Amino acid sequence: MPAHRIVRAWFEASVARSEELAAGPPEIAFVGRSNVGKSSLLNALCSQATLARVSRTPGRTQRVNVFHAELDDGRALRLVDLPGFGYAKLSHAQRDEMAPMVAAFVENRFSIGWLKAVVLLHDLRRDADDDAIGFAAHIRNVQGKVELVATKADQVPKTRRGAMLDTLQKAYGLRWPPVAVSTHDGTGLDDVRHLVLRACFPQPPKKPRK
Repeated sequence: MPAHRIVRAWFEASVARSEELAAGPPEIAFVGRSNVGKSSLLNALCSQATLARVSRTPGRTQRVNVFHAELDDGRALRLVDLPGFGYAKLSHAQRDEMAPMVAAFVENRFSIGWLKAVVLLHDLRRDADDDAIGFAAHIRNVQGKVELVATKADQVPKTRRGAMLDTLQKAYGLRWPPVAVSTHDGTGLDDVRHLVLRACFPQPPKKPRK
């Protein structure tokens, strides 16, 4: 069954601390190593080409960027774009400031119940790395939910994808393999939409009374 789609989305805020972001609809955050395709995935989910900036210089997202989105059934949610691992050409001092900022933001949003899950993006062509594995473990330690999505699946032969997904599942200690997605050919986009909806709306919407 096709997933409900986002029909409207717009930039809402850019913040450094959770306290700067007021209460709102359920939130789902996206994070991953620089150049993993995070902005492209957010744009594809919202059917907009330029909603999230796609930069040729990885690591340009240095604050938490928040987008308000509305589904085709009227429900609303927030897509939270977290700064990525790697941080490209940032100085060591900037990196040292950013990691605690992201961790504190995620912990606070989970603790007050607004953040429903973190989608950790991993380039399917790459081996698992310690930073991402550690971040996933940290989310679970603070009683948060983490979902793994493997990007750029179109650049991996279909005959190899299953084995590579199994490898990532074991590396991250997951109960099931990650979703494989490609914004180039549309592979897995509906699976990611279902993942987002399950996280933000565990209960189906109530039908209006006649």
